[in-house]
Amino acid sequence: MNHQDPLKKNRLGLGGILVVSGAVLVGSGAFLLPDPGLLAGNAQMAPLPDSRATTAPDGAVTASPDALSGQATTTDPSDAVRPLVPVYWLGDEDGAERLFREFLTPEESGGDPIADAVRLMTSGQPLDPDYHSSWQPASRVTASISTKNVITLDISSDAFPQRLGEKQGRLALQQLVYTATAAAADAGLIAGGEASSVVVLVDGAADYRAFGSVDLGGEWTRDAATLAPLWIIDPQEGVQVDGDRLTVHGTGPASEDELAWRIDHSLDGSAEGPTELFRDGSVDIAPQDGAPGAYSFSVTLPPGRYEITVSAPSTDGAARDSKTVVVR
Repeated sequence: MNHQDPLKKNRLGLGGILVVSGAVLVGSGAFLLPDPGLLAGNAQMAPLPDSRATTAPDGAVTASPDALSGQATTTDPSDAVRPLVPVYWLGDEDGAERLFREFLTPEESGGDPIADAVRLMTSGQPLDPDYHSSWQPASRVTASISTKNVITLDISSDAFPQRLGEKQGRLALQQLVYTATAAAADAGLIAGGEASSVVVLVDGAADYRAFGSVDLGGEWTRDAATLAPLWIIDPQEGVQVDGDRLTVHGTGPASEDELAWRIDHSLDGSAEGPTELFRDGSVDIAPQDGAPGAYSFSVTLPPGRYEITVSAPSTDGAARDSKTVVVR
């Protein structure tokens, strides 16, 4: 995906505040091609490859129908026209929790893409059973964004678990920050490559002590150290693929030259049954589309259920991610 063409800036200068609305969403074209969210640290954000898009020869970005249809979380035909939103989850990475991202369809949309994504982060379920969340369902989430790219989230206090240690609490807040900023960029409310931050209010009040361990005062920015060093971006967990040619792409540790991959075939077609190795190999990791390390490989698969696993060394040990897909 080519990210040299930045997102449109959908901002209103009146009062310096833009309240996110359904009208803004339509104007941004987010129903056709949301931006994938951003991968970077605190000062500047750069985009990840979009699992729902392909790059045409002229560099234009077009939606991938196969990826869009494969990411629906239900069999409801209306899902095809409902917007997907980026949501970050926690997952284990060699004994340490890190952030991973999925694109999901909200059960209900209030016309506010940031609030929809945050609400789904607190109450939804990840597609990948290896992921989870530290949050509880929020009864209320509202969001606004200033002309300086400061997102203000107002979340009901029922979303916060009664107690988390400081390290776990800060990681949960990074889950929130990444989800909110990715949703804003995805809807075209933040231009690609621009920095943004998040102010968190709880029941309308500032300076809340979250999880009994972290004070929420001030602006929160992304911490790249909380991201998993290796992801499978596409396909997502549980995707059903028509045709025998599957392309896998994602991001890997920029410090490594290549990663290993393997594909295991389910012998009885079930998710829990025995498997055997179908094919394995390696693929180069290289800068691509703004990501410091990216990979892509294709494989031909006959009909059946498969588990795709990628792995590579990282600063913390061995990084890995896996996804299950069904080829029809």
